[in-house]
Amino acid sequence: MSGPAVHRATTLEETWDLLERYGDDGRIVAGSTAITIMLRQGLIDPAALIAIDRLPGLSEIEVSADRLEIGALVTHRRVEMDPSVREAIPVLASTFGRVANVRVRNVATVGGVLAEADYASDPPAVLLALDATVHAVGRDGPRDIAMADFVLGFYETALQPGEIVTGVSVPRVPPGAGATYEKYVTRSSEDRPCIGVAAIVRLDAAGSCAEVRVAIGAATETPTRYTDVEADAVGRRPGEAAAVIAEAYAERIDPLDDLRGSSWYRREMARVWVGRAIQTAAQAAQTATP
Repeated sequence: MSGPAVHRATTLEETWDLLERYGDDGRIVAGSTAITIMLRQGLIDPAALIAIDRLPGLSEIEVSADRLEIGALVTHRRVEMDPSVREAIPVLASTFGRVANVRVRNVATVGGVLAEADYASDPPAVLLALDATVHAVGRDGPRDIAMADFVLGFYETALQPGEIVTGVSVPRVPPGAGATYEKYVTRSSEDRPCIGVAAIVRLDAAGSCAEVRVAIGAATETPTRYTDVEADAVGRRPGEAAAVIAEAYAERIDPLDDLRGSSWYRREMARVWVGRAIQTAAQAAQTATP
């Protein structure tokens, strides 16, 4: 049995033409790390793979005073190792550096991990906590989608037919804040997490929480963040804030059952890891430069 036809688009117009030609039977690919597994396991059977790795202008990292702009074709390894990312948003570099193994990180792309919308991926929770914005483009022009609105469900995003991810805009962590991504793995060290928690904490002059952000990944169908719970932590000491938010998140989330953990277990781990992440971020905030 023959496999799908492979097309290498070199322009956006060519990409859109191919998407219109194949419709639901065409799949966009870049690093191809996820789709290769799906093909081998017989989970998908597309008529065509449309490779966009030759599209110009999608492989850049641009740094400004308040944010990073990362192209869709930038690899995980480059995000991990790039000095400008490490200096501007260290938690982003360290998170991408904890995905799978170095072989995967050398080919997996930023656009790919966003467009795939796999619940067990590491970066989406951090991008949600950082208030990132996804850039997309279709024949009708470019569109910006807040990370909070981008992932809709299992392998489902807010992308419209014909749109592709072109990059992501990531604001810097607020001055004086600490940030962390805590990842709990129940199987091999290279496996995807049972739960991942991104936390950002900024303290006031008295050492109480001035701002707290928390996003859970891998334990729920979509990356999850409760801004009303975060607001309730303002004015509390970090230890109290950690306990309050951890309990509230554990009670409110709708955790999944899979090989990495049951729904009950994930809820219990949320109580543990949300609290730990907030405490770790608060400790980092104590030494952060305001």
